[in-house]
Amino acid sequence: MDVMTTIESHIGAGFGDRWQAFSTRFSRTCTAVTWALLWLPRFWKARSDLACLAAMSECERRDIGLTAYDIENALALPVDCDPTQVLAHTVENRRFRREN
Repeated sequence: MDVMTTIESHIGAGFGDRWQAFSTRFSRTCTAVTWALLWLPRFWKARSDLACLAAMSECERRDIGLTAYDIENALALPVDCDPTQVLAHTVENRRFRREN
């Protein structure tokens, strides 16, 4: 009767799983740090864009589909929200409603 013996090496078993978990956490951490560091320049650019829109006359704002009330609402948004995207969405909705 022949008996076969199997020897399996468990040295380093599970290392790939631990490495993948570490690299995922590291990637998420880097993304969060990058977002946090670049938040202030994005904030200042968005506020600068709002200041330009606020400096426009009512006729100029009407030409692009905005009102003074829209600018006031954008200034009331939380600081982590991009007001220029909200205003662009507002203009798009108005154009869509006007066409339909």
